[in-house]
Amino acid sequence: MKTAKYCLILLTIVFCAGNSDGQVVLSGFDSVAFSLPGINRVSYQFFDNGNMKIQYRDAKTELVNYKSNPRWRDAGNGILTAITGFGFTTSTDVNWKISGTIECNDSLPDWTLNLFCPGNVRKERERVKNDDGSWSVEHNVFNEFYWDKDANGVLIENNDTIGFFSIVLNPRENEFFKSFPDEVFTHRDTTGKKKFRISVSWKPSPGIDFGIIGTIHGKNFVQIGDGTRRKLWIYSGDMLGGMLQMDINSLGIAKKYRIQPYMLINRDLTAQNRNELIRLAVVGRILNLSVGNN
Repeated sequence: MKTAKYCLILLTIVFCAGNSDGQVVLSGFDSVAFSLPGINRVSYQFFDNGNMKIQYRDAKTELVNYKSNPRWRDAGNGILTAITGFGFTTSTDVNWKISGTIECNDSLPDWTLNLFCPGNVRKERERVKNDDGSWSVEHNVFNEFYWDKDANGVLIENNDTIGFFSIVLNPRENEFFKSFPDEVFTHRDTTGKKKFRISVSWKPSPGIDFGIIGTIHGKNFVQIGDGTRRKLWIYSGDMLGGMLQMDINSLGIAKKYRIQPYMLINRDLTAQNRNELIRLAVVGRILNLSVGNN
């Protein structure tokens, strides 16, 4: 958690986005097609100066600390539920850590990605009657993640911190991102008219927009994730480094709504910077999934 606190200084960093007339210029970019070896995995195969594979593995979610110790309160509520028959709900503020490894068969070492955000653990207990007539206490636990409240991330390589970043939800409403070209955001209806939508499991819903403001190896970078079009724009300093068309490849999504991923990469980047850009794109894809998008 100590390294994550450094992310707070990022709000003072100033970037330049796009060209002088505010347009996204996509000439001079290589198009790299990604293939998907499996469903519900962040794993891509592609060709970029050789056959490449990049994947996110060993993902885990853990509590880094409770903001209060609920052990005795939980035990007491469980006993009261069993005796009285009344249900009890407890809610505890917590801090979450979501971590995993980004590995690729290129010249760079593996990265460890740590995401931090505040949240809540809600526990519900209810006295229920069993089939044999006896009674027992049923427990349900609900974890909540508050990505819009001082969330941040850290990148580690060979046990050294090489990068850190702050996470911003709904970046179009954030003053920092107003200098970026309008084309990186999906147009929203501002007329006040609301369309009636039917939500179904086999059709993806519009996702959540997010932004990343960070540094890596002493260089500034920015990411803008368009949750509706599933596009991730990556800026390195004042240059648009690339764009990832994020995939939709989840179980239950109808085949016609699935999206095959690809990436546009600025040809002015060196080979090592290209490798780094692809890894940063995977960081954005993981965050895209973490905030609740497909």
